[in-house]
Amino acid sequence: MSDTYHYEDGAIHHDHKKVIHIDNVNGNDVGRLISAFFKEDAEEAEYEEARSLIEDTESEKDDTELIEKLKPIFYNNEEDVRLFLKEISGMKPGDITDLVNRWVTDKRISNYGYSRKGVLWEILSDAGLYAKSRQNWNRRVD
Repeated sequence: MSDTYHYEDGAIHHDHKKVIHIDNVNGNDVGRLISAFFKEDAEEAEYEEARSLIEDTESEKDDTELIEKLKPIFYNNEEDVRLFLKEISGMKPGDITDLVNRWVTDKRISNYGYSRKGVLWEILSDAGLYAKSRQNWNRRVD
């Protein structure tokens, strides 16, 4: 449902904390004024949409970099890396180390060169996905 307004000379229209002063206008001018008035809302919506897309792109770029760092530890299996990241999202640190231990046993995370001990902790810590110390990690990861 749209509102219909009738404007007299000198009228003031208040809407969304914006004000339009209308002086000596004809019917055609009112339409242009209203369009200009609401254009700011449309531009703001477009700006928010563009900002959201930029943030998503930056997030995807960060995810891609993180995935590339993790792939060697997961036998270059990108699906496992993505699944691991999804599973640890919001997990407590103890649950993350338990998952790592299970995945090492299941041969989904490499045991070569103790990569699960130092390298995996460093990558997860740098990404803000594991907040505890390396010492805590090493005590919990077999």
